[in-house]
Amino acid sequence: MEFRQDTQPFEILKQYFIPAIYHRILEGRKKIFQLSLSFEGVEKIIKKSPKTFIHASFNQVITGAVLRMEKLFAPEELNLEVILFKKPTLNNFEISFELVNKNIFKIGQEEYFASIVCEYSYSSMDQVTYYPIIYREVCSNGMVSVMTKNFTESIGADKIFDIGCEWSRCTFENYQNKLNDYFEQLKQEEFAARNEEKIEHEIIQRMENVLGVSIAREEKDLMREIDFEQPSPQEIIHRNLENLGSNQFGVWNAITDFASRERDIDKRNKMFLSAGQFLSKEMEKTLNKKSKSHSKNLQWSQILRIAKNNL
Repeated sequence: MEFRQDTQPFEILKQYFIPAIYHRILEGRKKIFQLSLSFEGVEKIIKKSPKTFIHASFNQVITGAVLRMEKLFAPEELNLEVILFKKPTLNNFEISFELVNKNIFKIGQEEYFASIVCEYSYSSMDQVTYYPIIYREVCSNGMVSVMTKNFTESIGADKIFDIGCEWSRCTFENYQNKLNDYFEQLKQEEFAARNEEKIEHEIIQRMENVLGVSIAREEKDLMREIDFEQPSPQEIIHRNLENLGSNQFGVWNAITDFASRERDIDKRNKMFLSAGQFLSKEMEKTLNKKSKSHSKNLQWSQILRIAKNNL
């Protein structure tokens, strides 16, 4: 099994592991706070203010991402690599990267990779954004699931090391269990469509709704002109339904497989977030409905077992 996106060694982040220089200075007769960064042999002043202000340095931002991955997985299971989306420059002090744990983990019987995306810019220096993604690939088709929106955080730059309980392994394990239950349910739900053309049309419509994109029906020819190796939406749908069956699980794989092949990183990540929000809502709605139905029909022996701590 291969991770679809290209990763680089974790060590490439070392050159951006830079502390900010923040101190109070005299400018004439005025005392002001100055923030600067030493980068590529140049000390660049980023901000001056008579009042204190919140910011984070790149080394803190990178550390925060690593610590969040550590909270999700035991340290001995980490093998981190990086996808670097945006590199800081002297004209734009912005960094965006994805930490990928190359060691697989399982949800049920399925194998996954986990990653954490980090975004930070000195143009909005008081906020840092982190969110996790889990990837699954099966043979030639791929699947991407984004975690529930409760895991996505845009936090104050001074709160990077205040890592909330949503990043704990116990919470993540609970999420895995929910996700596994939901996927098992999707496998039992057939996708009702009468012919292949109607199936393709309905799934492409669902792709557009879930991912928040517009997919031209002639995109099959357009994509081939640009990249001969890039399959069309129709081919992606056919492969997934052929491998996984014409059920709702196969449909979800087709949708997220399409998103995972996007070469534009910004578009890809937006689609991931849209897919994650959709998945979160549908999962909670479906499992809550199932749980409520189950709870209404519990027998005394089952209630007693719960009351006696499942013994």
